[in-house]
This record gives sequence, C-alpha cells and structure tokens, in this order.
Amino acid sequence: MNRPEDIAEDLWGEACLDYWRTGGGDYDIRRDDGYLDTDALRTYFRQELWEGELKALAHVRGRVLDVGCGPGQHLLWLQERGYEVTGIDVSPGAVHVAGERGAKDVRVLSFTQVTELGERFDTVLFMGNNMGLAGSLERTHAVLNDLRQVTNEGAVLIGHSRDPCPGEDSPHRAYHQANREAGRYVGQLRIRVEYKGRVSPWFGLVLFEPDVLTDLLAQHGWERADLIEAKWGYFIVAHKV
Repeated sequence: MNRPEDIAEDLWGEACLDYWRTGGGDYDIRRDDGYLDTDALRTYFRQELWEGELKALAHVRGRVLDVGCGPGQHLLWLQERGYEVTGIDVSPGAVHVAGERGAKDVRVLSFTQVTELGERFDTVLFMGNNMGLAGSLERTHAVLNDLRQVTNEGAVLIGHSRDPCPGEDSPHRAYHQANREAGRYVGQLRIRVEYKGRVSPWFGLVLFEPDVLTDLLAQHGWERADLIEAKWGYFIVAHKV
C-alpha cells in the first residue's frame, strides 16, 4: 500500500487524506467550459447510505469488485455485512484511506486493468457516477468487454450514473448542444479536480441516459434487471447472460 508521501500529485487522494485526518478538504470540479461545482467529501465518508444506494446494494451477491472504490464507503458497508470485497482505485491516497478505515483488500489499480487481477467476481460495483469513468462510449465498450473476463456466470453489475438531459430547462443545455455539434455523445464531459490552488490534468467522464446505458450493457451480455431512481441520479442493475 502506498504511503501518503508518495501521492503529492494525487489531488483527489490528498483531499481524502485531509478529510480523514481533519474533517476538512472539500474540492472543486471544473468542467472545460468553466462550470464549477464543489464536491463535499463528507458524502464519501457517510456511515448511513441513502435509500437508492440501499435498494441497489440489495442486489449484491457473492464476491464483489468495487471499481473506483475511493475511501471505501460502499466497500466497508458490504464488508461489515460479511461480503468479500476487493476495491480498486487509481488514487493511491484514496486507497490509503480505505485501508486505514479497515478495508481488507484494496489496491491501486485502474478500471482499465481489471483483467490483471486474475480473479473472478459475482458482483461488480460502479458507484458515484463511476459507470462513466471510461470517459467516452468507445472506451466504455472496452471496459465492459474486460468485465466479461473477470465475472462469473450470472454475475451482477450495479452502476450509478446521472441522466445528462433530465429536462428542457437544464442549465447544461448549451454544453450538451456543443457535444452534439462536435459529434460527441451528449453526456460526455471533460473535467478536472481543483484543490488548494492546484489542478489535476483534464479527464473524461460520461453521464448516461438510462436507455443508452441499457443498450450499451446489452451489447456486452448484461441484461437490465432494475432501474432505481436515487439521490443525484439512478442505479442500473444488470445480470450477466
């Protein structure tokens, strides 16, 4: 496990460490059109889960892979209930915090490297908008293809996302239109983390319309079993067929 001094440029991980140690450390997320949103880290350290999360996690079975586990919120909740959970995250700082909080199996690993685990799972989690971590539809296809190789027959996928187009009055309409005009999927974002006067490199995130995500999953052998409306988005539950 990486030590905190090894993660100087890991802004998300540094913010997690600061919050874990001091109770402070909220950070900003800036979109490439200048739109700014402050993310409250207390959300990732809650002990009580929201109703939508509980409904989604009721579908968990067997051995679990938590992709983008962060400081371990859902991993620890499941672990406390007897599940064997492996958490992966690209952030050494977040992984360090998850370990200090009691995560038994948490590793610094990208979602693009799941086949390197050399293991199989019965449930895969993509919590906290992590269904869109690949950053584009094309890269999401690649991730879903890799998941077929590390999941058992009848496995469950639980993914969280937000509908990028919830209504005609969305304040993000201009951004969506710019995506369309550039030939990109409407829910594709380019964002960065800003913390303590420093900024991360730009990276991609996708917010999926529910039907688009359903079709995408189906192309890789995941049949939608449930769609759960939740705080700040929705959960999609799919079974491997």
